Amino acid sequence: MNQYRSAWLLLCRSVAVVGACLAVLIYPSASAVALWCTGAVVGCVLTYARRTAADVPAPKARTMRKAGMNALSAGVAVLAVAGFTVVLNGWVWALSLVAVITSPWAIERLLRHTPSSPDGDGHPAPREAGSADVPDIPVQAATFAPSVQALDDADICQAWRGSYRWLEVAPTLALQAYIVALRQAYLDELDRRDHDGLEAWLDSRPRPRGGPDKFLHHGTDGHHLSA
Repeated sequence: MNQYRSAWLLLCRSVAVVGACLAVLIYPSASAVALWCTGAVVGCVLTYARRTAADVPAPKARTMRKAGMNALSAGVAVLAVAGFTVVLNGWVWALSLVAVITSPWAIERLLRHTPSSPDGDGHPAPREAGSADVPDIPVQAATFAPSVQALDDADICQAWRGSYRWLEVAPTLALQAYIVALRQAYLDELDRRDHDGLEAWLDSRPRPRGGPDKFLHHGTDGHHLSA
């Protein structure tokens, strides 16, 4: 899905740049600037509105960078729609509909409403909040301890990376809390088996999508990665 998202974004951005260039050539300079400013304001406002609705604290500098990128993208998008409206007339809405339907967000939403299937490790992916498998209230990490302890280090590391992908697409705060508790259970078990290895991984400032595989060497109960 990540590769599809990157390809979709690259294609849409390329088409949007072409449409924006058409708008700059077709419309007077003042009108083109006004269109871009309108889109930029909308993109910036939606960024801060979404941050407030999520009620998740984030560094101010990071929020400002994201607002700036969204403002730039929204401004170009508005220019692109204006440019293609003149060139394609009514077909611009068909083009927009195709972009929305094929977007990775629309596909992810569709996949979330299909019956869940086991992931590559044979562990079922979490479902939406409100289903029988996901409680309405956050659970504690200790709830997952028995099942996590049955995994070896390699399985835990792979499950850790997979859980981040689940967290990215979790639609509700309840489901996010459920996944966070599961991730905490993975960390607790790795800390029990190899405290020094886990600390070394955390000190390395790991990427969110990464895992501690290379830092784990010994376990307290024979669960360890082979060299």
